[in-house]
Amino acid sequence: MSSRALIDHIYDIDKIIQEDWEWEERPECLVGSAEVLCIGEDYDLTLNGWCNPQRPDLYEFSLMFERSTVVRRWDNNSRHTLPDGERCDGPHKHRWTEDHEDKLVYEVDDVATDDVDQAFEDFLDECNIERDGGYHRPQVLNSNEWM
Repeated sequence: MSSRALIDHIYDIDKIIQEDWEWEERPECLVGSAEVLCIGEDYDLTLNGWCNPQRPDLYEFSLMFERSTVVRRWDNNSRHTLPDGERCDGPHKHRWTEDHEDKLVYEVDDVATDDVDQAFEDFLDECNIERDGGYHRPQVLNSNEWM
């Protein structure tokens, strides 16, 4: 069972991705995933990403603990309904709490909303993740063609 204190600690500590980030083409989307190592501590972390090449304003990044608990998630240009019924229309982040897990969101403006490559770097910076490997932008994002 996770606690907010543990999740906040994981979020705050220095982390690194040593492997190359590769976007893989899937039907109707691109996906990426990489193991995230904690400096001086041992936690099972993964960074996941999703992008719609036909709608370059639709993408998401998430830092996951033990494959199922959201440490932090960035959603660009999607709607979200909070547990109290309020709506968030637009870019937002998810933060884990004991009461609502990752259902609480907050609006932000510190991650790029018009460039998935810059958003990737912004999200890494926010989550204290250093990138030691390369980053490979798929050719499909450079053209109007998709599968």
